Amino acid sequence: MSPHQDRLGGTAVVIAVDRNYVPMMEIPRRNAIRAVVSGRAYVLDPATLVRRSEVAGSLHLVIYPSAVACTDAKLLMGRIERRVLRRDQSICQYEGCQNRATTVDHLIPLCQGGRTTWQNLVGACLRCNQLKGGRTPEQAGMRLKRVPRGPRAHLFERFERILKEASAA
Repeated sequence: MSPHQDRLGGTAVVIAVDRNYVPMMEIPRRNAIRAVVSGRAYVLDPATLVRRSEVAGSLHLVIYPSAVACTDAKLLMGRIERRVLRRDQSICQYEGCQNRATTVDHLIPLCQGGRTTWQNLVGACLRCNQLKGGRTPEQAGMRLKRVPRGPRAHLFERFERILKEASAA
């Protein structure tokens, strides 16, 4: 059973989108049904993007007509280190290193014009962070285990997959 399925074979999580059809978050199916029944949200047909107020058939998307998704930059506010380390599962993101990530490293260092964005930050152990120093990974001869992404990148991928599957059917 995949993490996105419940014990009955249906989708356990539903993607909630804002009034501009921007994915905001994954919510449990039960919460989505409650929101639709209470009138706070509508079921969104992935094939036609038509809103329905009844919960019949498959439930993959719900739209909250009064909501607006915040930007990824706002999601980075606050405890940046904690959020980046959580995204990277506290594993050093440099190849060949199996240490625990305890610091956050800028891929393009601030001294070279890098910015503090989701795509420019990775979790790193202290040793790798110091070894890289004020250089880019390429300049330091280091490679990443995976490319860093924003916190909702997987939502956009899943949203696109649902739309493609619905349009192909």
